[in-house]
Amino acid sequence: MNSTSSNMNNMSRNMNSESSSSCKGKCPWTVVLTSRRIILTACILIALGYVLMSGPGSTESSFNPDIFSPVRIGIAPMLCLAGYLLIIVGILKKTAPKDLPSQKK
Repeated sequence: MNSTSSNMNNMSRNMNSESSSSCKGKCPWTVVLTSRRIILTACILIALGYVLMSGPGSTESSFNPDIFSPVRIGIAPMLCLAGYLLIIVGILKKTAPKDLPSQKK
């Protein structure tokens, strides 16, 4: 029983040392996390743009000049556009290339 537990300890040490030395910041899951962060940031930008565009509107009986404010007709649509473009960047972000087997000639 003692030899089995020591073998398991050695195996876990080897696995920990292999996983920490082989990645060195280039693991595929870090690229996936980066893409997800970009997409999450883009979604927040889009939501912020729509929140800035919302507000009270005008009716036939009363005119609200706030509908033509620079924030509602300029900044908010630019935030939405930037968010949509950032989503495209997050989707198209290249992942780490996998090692291809050597081709024999």
